[in-house]
Amino acid sequence: MKNKITTIKKAASAVFMLVLFLSFFVSATDDAYVTENDPLVSLSYIENVLTPSIKSYVDGKVSNVTADEVAQALVNDQSFKDYVSQVVKDELKNYSFPSSGSGSASAEFQSLNLSAGQKITALGKCELILQTGAATVFGPASSGAVKDISANKTLNAGSSLTVGNYVEISYANGSGIAVIQNGTALLIRGEYTVAEQ
Repeated sequence: MKNKITTIKKAASAVFMLVLFLSFFVSATDDAYVTENDPLVSLSYIENVLTPSIKSYVDGKVSNVTADEVAQALVNDQSFKDYVSQVVKDELKNYSFPSSGSGSASAEFQSLNLSAGQKITALGKCELILQTGAATVFGPASSGAVKDISANKTLNAGSSLTVGNYVEISYANGSGIAVIQNGTALLIRGEYTVAEQ
């Protein structure tokens, strides 16, 4: 009986020593553990270190670029112009434009890319939308033939076209638009001629 008690005491002491050793070992390794060495990135690391550094980098790059530089890069990118042209054509297929005059026009809008010095003269009713670039109206002063339907106003000789606005030349009287910037793109339908100024 005495041997049994002694054996139980020895076993209990061994278990106690083992538990003490393991708790000390776990505590020591926990102090040496650093989350940056963990292959699994913690949420706090993403929120407190990674996200601010990326934001700072992007802000630094963006702050050096002006809106004009971005717009110019898009205007010079042919794939962007093609994309915009296709989107506008798709939208125009099912859109019925208001009419402010009589005359017939072709069913489809055509895409034109023009250079400075070229001009479009209406031979009848003509509709157009300036996509990029710059152009002005020419023709008899205050004739009333050229209307910016989107802005609900008449455009006289020398008036600038607004990008994206729907413009209509109601009848043939020598009116049209003169392109003043290279790389000017527009959608047009109706009766017209394109010539050099």
